[in-house]
Amino acid sequence: MEQHPATPTSADQSVEVQIHSAPKFWPFILTFAVLGALIGLVIGLLGEPSQEYTRASASGFFAMFGAGLGVGIGALVFVIIDRFTSRKSTKHLAVPLAEDTDSSGQQG
Repeated sequence: MEQHPATPTSADQSVEVQIHSAPKFWPFILTFAVLGALIGLVIGLLGEPSQEYTRASASGFFAMFGAGLGVGIGALVFVIIDRFTSRKSTKHLAVPLAEDTDSSGQQG
């Protein structure tokens, strides 16, 4: 699959392009990181208290661990959804528009 099709040599020549709907990467990563951190925070707060660590430090540890795990899971889910949606791509003909010129004949 060609990422950047060849530029047409003339304005009336069309180019075949392949289009598919893809999810956005950063919203997936951030969403799963926040969910993982919240789950880790809840686990840290609801767990048995330790004599060695305060409840706040244990909750922070679990929140950071959950956020890291959430980033990994979010990246995996992103790749799976991206592969699934790329199979449903369609081919279209792209027709270049005439270049924009101003009244003095210069491009702008």
